[in-house]
Amino acid sequence: MENYDTIENKKMINIWDKKRVGLKKMKLYDVIQYRQSIRNFQMKPLEEKVLEKIICYQKTMKALYPDITCQIEIHNAMEKSWKKKKSPFQVKAPYYLSLYSSTEQGYLLNAGYVLEELSLYLNTLGIGTCYQGAMKVSDNKKSELEEVLVMALGYPSRYLYRELGTAKRIELKKECIFKEEPSKEVLTILRAANLAPSSMNNQPWKFVVYKNRIHVFSHKSNSFIPIITKLHTIDMGIMLNHMFLAAEELWLEAEFSQLDNISNQLFKDYKYIMSMLISE
Repeated sequence: MENYDTIENKKMINIWDKKRVGLKKMKLYDVIQYRQSIRNFQMKPLEEKVLEKIICYQKTMKALYPDITCQIEIHNAMEKSWKKKKSPFQVKAPYYLSLYSSTEQGYLLNAGYVLEELSLYLNTLGIGTCYQGAMKVSDNKKSELEEVLVMALGYPSRYLYRELGTAKRIELKKECIFKEEPSKEVLTILRAANLAPSSMNNQPWKFVVYKNRIHVFSHKSNSFIPIITKLHTIDMGIMLNHMFLAAEELWLEAEFSQLDNISNQLFKDYKYIMSMLISE
């Protein structure tokens, strides 16, 4: 098979990928099933209209916490003015996208939630992405906002999508305590959560499952390295976005809420984050 490196037309890349996974048109929920982190990119520019789409889409996304200010900035690493950055596990890409946020309570969860939806949207445009957990792009602070997370992006050198069922994840039954028999819809939401990307593929979440609600817990990081604890929280936001998109795909009325009567004793070394409540 011809390597994607030799193909200039990104539309052809999309056609090959969609034939490979058997889909004609990708929605955000579809991308959850097939997305993969891209670590090899074509060093070629994105069309100006594509860059404009990215900026416009970011303004329309639903945040986990709408009152938290978020902004994105796209950095062109192919420009002569680009200053090469060095960080652990950094991939070489034509572009890097920085997400900036105000630092109210919940901002790390919100950042992961927002950036994951943007990442899925980029996949529908034929653009690959890869989170750069320890990377910083900006040398100067952007007003009062913190540069929370950086994402590499560009056209992939090979496949944009993975084949269905090839993601390496913890078995869903090992992530859940089932208090009631879950409906098919709840299982669909949990499977979408299980497919969420996370730093070092650590999947720091657990679930307590009822017929119409899912309580979400996060692993308590024992690391003395602040970035590890930070990334765990961002990972949780990424996963919550998958839950929401799955519920939306199923036309369920669902909302996230932090309940006062949830015990942290259900999982050792885990803390309660929030619950998804599903209207019957």
